Amino acid sequence: MPPEPLTLPTAYADPAVKAFGTALRAALSFGNDYASLMDFENAETPEAFAEAVKKFLRRNYQSGSKPSATDLERLMTMAATPHDVRVLRAAIISYGLARWDKKATEGKEEKS
Repeated sequence: MPPEPLTLPTAYADPAVKAFGTALRAALSFGNDYASLMDFENAETPEAFAEAVKKFLRRNYQSGSKPSATDLERLMTMAATPHDVRVLRAAIISYGLARWDKKATEGKEEKS
């Protein structure tokens, strides 16, 4: 029996995806690393995704926000099929582009 296809809620909840998304956000914010964003966006196969991850880690090896080796292993295990790659790509890019501003979210909670 083949494994269940990866779903977006499962990907968003995974700590490895969060770690890579956070690292992508730091790379975009502090290093203007738009090449990594494009590499992730264009990855369609597990091999292309692995290449995008490799380039991302190489470009950002000195970054303060780095995924761990466990995160890397988990992410690559999850990227088994082209469908899984599309889901992982969407989740990582979403985390990378989302703005998490505690001051803005605190202000919204107080108004409610």
